Amino acid sequence: MTNITIRELKPEDLDEYIRFLIENFYCDEPLQMTPGDHNYKPDTPERRASRLAVIKQGLSLVAVDSNDGGRIVASAYSEAKVPNDFEKTWREVNEKKPTEFIDHVDLFLAGIDKRSKLFERFEVSKVLYLNVLGVGKTVRQQGLGRRLVSAVIELARSKGFPLIAVSCTSLHSTRIMSALGMSCIHSEKCSDYKDEDGNVVLKPPEPHTSINLMAMKL
Repeated sequence: MTNITIRELKPEDLDEYIRFLIENFYCDEPLQMTPGDHNYKPDTPERRASRLAVIKQGLSLVAVDSNDGGRIVASAYSEAKVPNDFEKTWREVNEKKPTEFIDHVDLFLAGIDKRSKLFERFEVSKVLYLNVLGVGKTVRQQGLGRRLVSAVIELARSKGFPLIAVSCTSLHSTRIMSALGMSCIHSEKCSDYKDEDGNVVLKPPEPHTSINLMAMKL
C-alpha cells in the first residue's frame, strides 16, 4: 500500500473527515448497530466545534490515498487527557440525563473512563487518548488500522506522553491494540448498562458485547 501515506489531521480536513466518519465509521460501529432508529446526527454545530478543538491539538492522524487525490481512507482521532477530564465529562453527561440513544452511549463510555481509574493506576499526569479509529471500507483487512495506531503511538512518544489509552467498542479494535502491546485494564459488558426502568439499552452484535479500555506505558 505504497500509495497510502499517514499525516496529521488538519482543521481544513474537517468536512471530509466528518463525511468519512458517516460513510465508514458510524454505520459499522457496534454500539450504533443496536437495533432501532437512534436519530443520531453526527454533524451538529456542537459536535463540529468539539471535533475542531480536538483536531487543533495536533494529535490526530489520517491515512490518505495519493492515487485518489489524497482522499482520507483511515483516521485516528486522538487528544490529550489530564486527571480531572474523565470526572468532568462523566459529570456533564450524567447531569444531562439521557433522552436519546446517543446520550446513553456517551454516559456509558464516560462511566467506563471514570471507573477505570486510569490515572491512579499508572500514576501519570497526562495520557494520549485515542477516541476514534476508523478504516475505510475499501481498504480494510490490509493492516492499515494497525499501521495507523503504530503511528499514533510514535506520535505520543515524540510528544512526551507517558501513556496511551483507547476505549475499544469492537473486538477488532481490541485485537489491534493487543497486538501492538496494549493491555486491557478495565472491561464492562454492554448488557450491564440499563436505563432508569431497568431495560438493557445497548445491544451491539456478537462478538462485540464488551467495552475494553486498553492502555500501554510509553
